Amino acid sequence: MSPSAVGASPNCSQASIRWGQVDVSTKLIAVSQLVTVEKGQKPGWVRLTRHHVRTVTFGIDAGGAVVPGRRLFASLEKRLGYDLPTVGRRGTWTSGRFDKDGLGPVDYLGHPGRFVEAAGVGVVDASFVLDCAGTHGATGTPVYGTLTSWRGNSGASMRCGIVPDKGKWFREAYDMVCPEDHS
Repeated sequence: MSPSAVGASPNCSQASIRWGQVDVSTKLIAVSQLVTVEKGQKPGWVRLTRHHVRTVTFGIDAGGAVVPGRRLFASLEKRLGYDLPTVGRRGTWTSGRFDKDGLGPVDYLGHPGRFVEAAGVGVVDASFVLDCAGTHGATGTPVYGTLTSWRGNSGASMRCGIVPDKGKWFREAYDMVCPEDHS
């Protein structure tokens, strides 16, 4: 092998793409403060304060190789059955910001209890391999990597004391904010 080929990056612009594991799940990104509504309290709008939990950002890790980002996203969207570009790309991000000022106002309509609101985002984690051509005539040089992105958002309103099923994305918010036993 010549010294100039040692650090050469393969050309992946026209590479065939094979997907490994593709996971789509919803993750908690923000929660509200605990809201208490007393019995007989007059209905009224409550402005919720957003508390950041996590940020989901676009990322492709291919061990330093230059990979065709647009083709990867188009291929992934096709594999997932999405008709339009719906997966977050470079320059897009989320931090749980649904409104400029928080999760939005809520009217609990005088129903007594303690409530919490949660915001979630669909997270896409996928592994891939590209069959790339080498820079010095080699063919089929594999480049392995992962893609992390996001799509869509979700919201949930929960009443403390009614424990959501384990495994649901909003259960994390319930466990963090509601003061009851969570076993």
